[in-house]
Amino acid sequence: MKLNSKIFSQTRELLKNKASQSSCTYRISGIAFSKKGNILGIATNSHSKWDILSKVPIGRAGTAEHCEKRLIEKFKQKIHTLIICRIGHSGEFRPIHPCKNCTKLAKKYGIKIISVKG
Repeated sequence: MKLNSKIFSQTRELLKNKASQSSCTYRISGIAFSKKGNILGIATNSHSKWDILSKVPIGRAGTAEHCEKRLIEKFKQKIHTLIICRIGHSGEFRPIHPCKNCTKLAKKYGIKIISVKG
């Protein structure tokens, strides 16, 4: 899936708006796309399950559930591309890379993760 500049610009704004809704310290959002380029879902990192960590938690105990993990668990192999972004408290794009656990999970399903750069 190749995003043209107009679609990518719209995607960046959608990601930025969604990330601004996160209550986490690191405000991160992600959008899952199908192979045809349709949006399957959008998510932020979340504290909603921080006290019910899975057997192999993402990060250390008490951290947020990653948006990549949430989207992959929901859509699995339907996802072709996942675009993630992180914003600072003043709304600027910040550097972001998926953690090794999210990268491993994406690789399991053949998902490409793209990070939005500032």
